Amino acid sequence: MKKLILLTAFAVTTSISMAQVSFGAQLGANIGMGKLKSYDTDPLLATFTNKPSVGFMGGFVAEIPFAGKLAFRPELNFIQKGGKTLLTSGNTSGADFKRTLNYIQLPLDVVYKLSVGSGSVFFGLGPEFAFGISGKDKVSGSSDPSVNKSYTVKFDGKKSDDYTSQSDADKDHLKSFDIGANIIAGYKLGMGVFFKLGYTLGFAETDPNKSNKAAADQTSYKNRGFNICVGYMLGGSKSSKKDKD
Repeated sequence: MKKLILLTAFAVTTSISMAQVSFGAQLGANIGMGKLKSYDTDPLLATFTNKPSVGFMGGFVAEIPFAGKLAFRPELNFIQKGGKTLLTSGNTSGADFKRTLNYIQLPLDVVYKLSVGSGSVFFGLGPEFAFGISGKDKVSGSSDPSVNKSYTVKFDGKKSDDYTSQSDADKDHLKSFDIGANIIAGYKLGMGVFFKLGYTLGFAETDPNKSNKAAADQTSYKNRGFNICVGYMLGGSKSSKKDKD
C-alpha cells in the first residue's frame, strides 16, 4: 500500500509539474560577428577588419516556472555562427574572408517575466554550450586568383603540425566545443506567439593554433553574435494568465 501511495503521489506531482511546462519552436536569423585575430608577424596575415554575416537559426524551446515570475528556459537550436573579415594587407588586401559555422546550440537561460498588455515581457541570461558539426570558409574578391578559394571546416581540433596528408592541409580545422554567455529579451503574446532578441558572447578559443608555437600563422577565433527569432509556445494563454497572477 505504501508503494502504491508513493507511486500515485509521484505520478500526480509529475503531471502537475509537466502541466506547468510550456514547449515551443522558433525560427530566425543569427548575425555572426566572429572575432578573428592574428598573432603572426607576417604582414600578409597580421591585419584584419571583422564584419557581420547573417545566418539561419531555429529550434525548440521549453519554459519551466520555478519561483514566482522566474522560469528556466532551455533551448535546443541549429545555429549558423561565423562572420566576415576584410583582409587589409599584402596580396590579400581587399579580399573578403567569410566563415560559416554550423552548430547545435544549447542555451540554458533563467528568465524574468513581467505582464504587459495581453502578454508578457521577458528578460534572461545564462550559459550557452555549442557543438560544431560542419562549416565552410571562403575567400573572394582578391586580385590574386590563387587566394580566392573555399575550404571545408573540420571540427577535429587538429593543429597545423598534426596534419598527416594534403587533405588535412586543404581544410580549415577548429575545435568543436564552444561555450559562452547568452542574454535574451522578448515579448510573448497571450496567444503564445513570441518575439526574441539575443546576444551570445563566446568565451572558448576555437582555433587550435592559438597556442601552437610551431604554427606558421597563429590566429585566434571566438564566436559572438546577435540573433532575432519569432516562435510559438504551446499553452501560451495559460502561461500568460499565470504571469498576470
